[in-house]
Amino acid sequence: MGSAARKRRTLLAGLAVSAVVATAACGGPEAGGSGGGGIEKTIKIAQVQDQTGPIAYAGLGASEGAELAIEEIEQQNFLGEGVKIELQKLDTAGEIERASSEMNKAMGDRDVDAIIGPAATQQAAAVAPLVGRQKVPTVFTQAGGQGVVINDYTFRVTPPMESYYELAVDYLDKKGVKTISVLYNATFPTFAELGEKRVPQMAKDRGIEIVQSLPVQMTTQDFAGQSQQIARKNPDALVMLLIAPQSVTALRQLKDAGYDNLIVATSVQAAGNIKEAGDAANGLVYPVPFSTAMDGESSAAFTEAFRKKFNKDPDPYAADGYDAMWFIARAIKASGDSSREGIRKGLAQVAKEGFTGAMGNLTFEGNDARIEGALVQWQDGKEILAQ
Repeated sequence: MGSAARKRRTLLAGLAVSAVVATAACGGPEAGGSGGGGIEKTIKIAQVQDQTGPIAYAGLGASEGAELAIEEIEQQNFLGEGVKIELQKLDTAGEIERASSEMNKAMGDRDVDAIIGPAATQQAAAVAPLVGRQKVPTVFTQAGGQGVVINDYTFRVTPPMESYYELAVDYLDKKGVKTISVLYNATFPTFAELGEKRVPQMAKDRGIEIVQSLPVQMTTQDFAGQSQQIARKNPDALVMLLIAPQSVTALRQLKDAGYDNLIVATSVQAAGNIKEAGDAANGLVYPVPFSTAMDGESSAAFTEAFRKKFNKDPDPYAADGYDAMWFIARAIKASGDSSREGIRKGLAQVAKEGFTGAMGNLTFEGNDARIEGALVQWQDGKEILAQ
């Protein structure tokens, strides 16, 4: 590996060290929930996220990102010589009840020091009160709806989609769009919030008229009817707020219906999730918290390291998991304490300072992350920065 590559690989660790003012203690034998101080030789993190089901891609991607972060943290002795991190994966399988059960299991294990929480908003909102009662520091990825970051023990490392979706609406305005249709999954809280409140307000502020709003359900698999309605209205652009499998079908059926105007979507379509739509996906534009097209130094370093480990491109969910794990590691370093209470204190401290990770520069509003984001376009099987 060349000197430039080594520099990029170690960039995040260097930034972490410079951002943290506390000195890490070494060794302590304390159990996860004891709050006795010091850094344990083995730190156990539970990842309670979908590994199967309709949004398994979010949990699987986060797992890979977290694994890469752990590898770097251990290789760099970031938390001290010989300190290891154990990642326990618990599958929520797309079910709220299962998420609650697995979270209770993780919180009941006194060896678990912190949790990476569910990526689906319904699951995250259901377990967030439990997190506060049990006092287990939990970092959520995705889960962009309301009711997630609600107490001192809940943190979110993925910025809510609404906080950077203006990138997409600004793009429509820049392109001279005057009319839009909105096709959205009304049972997916983030998309319901965007489709029913945020996008209409953003459009109104820019003088863009919504001529059609079409809600669908999580179970909707056929979009032929909606595609024909959109083609008949023929708006200047379509805002498509669907989960990944739905969007593949919708893009194909929109093309079949003869709709060829601009379509903007979300980060759910990122990193090849719409590849199966083939040529129908060409030209799709969407805002993302992370993309391999991002050329910032820390983002490029993450992409390079991920490709080396997994021999494929990272998606935004991998960036989520990576930044979540480094967030926890920075917290432990900041407090010098890997107990649950020590990690909570450290997370709060790091959130006040912000840090640089795969998604670029992360700042926080309270315990909730914010980023600049990027607008990308899918073209011929890859993402490029939208112009």
